[in-house]
Amino acid sequence: MMPGFEAMQATPVFFWMTCCLAVMAVSISKSGFGGALGSLSTPILLFVLPPKIALGVLLPLFLITDVWVVYLWRQWMNRRFALIMCGFGVAGTLAGWLLFDYFNDRVLTMTIGGVGAVTALNYGRQLIWPSGETDDDVAQRMMARLWPRAAGWVGLSGLASFVSLAGGIPAQIFLLPHGLARQAFVGTMSVYFLVINLAKLPFYGDLGLFSSDTIWLSAMLVPLIPIGVFIGRTLNSMMSDRIFYHFSYSVLFAMSIKLLYDAAVMG
Repeated sequence: MMPGFEAMQATPVFFWMTCCLAVMAVSISKSGFGGALGSLSTPILLFVLPPKIALGVLLPLFLITDVWVVYLWRQWMNRRFALIMCGFGVAGTLAGWLLFDYFNDRVLTMTIGGVGAVTALNYGRQLIWPSGETDDDVAQRMMARLWPRAAGWVGLSGLASFVSLAGGIPAQIFLLPHGLARQAFVGTMSVYFLVINLAKLPFYGDLGLFSSDTIWLSAMLVPLIPIGVFIGRTLNSMMSDRIFYHFSYSVLFAMSIKLLYDAAVMG
């Protein structure tokens, strides 16, 4: 077994429980809520694997989950948003590859976490102290700034996804305010993540993140994916759009606070 897998031999029960938890976070999140909770998978797996190995193990699992989720939600996809997001997301992925050794992890983490927290808090403020704007008003205002918001947030999503498989938060910041039906939200996000994860494959290979050992571990964890996908889709079907958005913004806030904490620890 290659260096980096020592936890598998030292604490096998903890190792496999941690790997299973990471995969369930990915599959439930992507199939039920659009993917933000999937950002937890990388920090979870870092408990037992070094960063580069964790990325190499997770990307094939992300791709398999993406294909399955796209098949399940394909009829709900919003094609316009999917095309826009895929274009800017792939551009961000390319930027992540080019700038992999140069950009500041702490600044990126703090920026995403700060804006995500503000976005979620503003949603909560609107619930408690409504501004008088309807959901349609908000959606129209977002559409008026569609292209600059897409370039900024979806491009950043592609970059963050390349570096740490954590592109869900910027993508949510972009798409949530448009108020799509929950099925359309998940369908659009699933297509977006499938495209940018496919785009990452040759670059990850170029960086040497795949090996026979990472592929073996990914293969061992594949059977968990259908279980998580079933749970995620079932949870989605049980929710109204309103509850879905309450939950999604709550997750956005929690993940953003975690990123701000990570940035503080980096300092």
